[in-house]
Amino acid sequence: MTKRNIGSLQYKSFGLALQALVVLTKEGGTCPSCEIAKLMSSEPTLLRRILAKLAKESILVTREGRDGGYMLNMAADQLTLAEVYRALEVGEARHEVVSGTACTNEFGRQMKTAFGDILDEVDSSVLGVLKKYTVADMAARAGY
Repeated sequence: MTKRNIGSLQYKSFGLALQALVVLTKEGGTCPSCEIAKLMSSEPTLLRRILAKLAKESILVTREGRDGGYMLNMAADQLTLAEVYRALEVGEARHEVVSGTACTNEFGRQMKTAFGDILDEVDSSVLGVLKKYTVADMAARAGY
């Protein structure tokens, strides 16, 4: 059975999530997913799945109804990129994909352990960088 490259999908989700959060920063209130998707030239269904995950992790608040949509649950200058990265489980997906390449014999188990140790260090490094930046920083860098 062919397995999708989950890691790549998680990175794509992370990129789309950051763009959507920048849009929400500028909007300053509730914004429907279809408007965000249109601005980003993205597929609305995929974007809604990503935004739902962020809402589940309390990064976003949802509002139902005619004037419904998504809005930030905290100030953009308080929301770090590390929090978004963790909410989308990007590091965990990388671990799963890389570990999935190892076979099930003794050598494979040893390689999984070696992968795990190194990937933990990579995640620590990535999170260290992402903690330095907020969604407000992203918006400012984009001139948005």
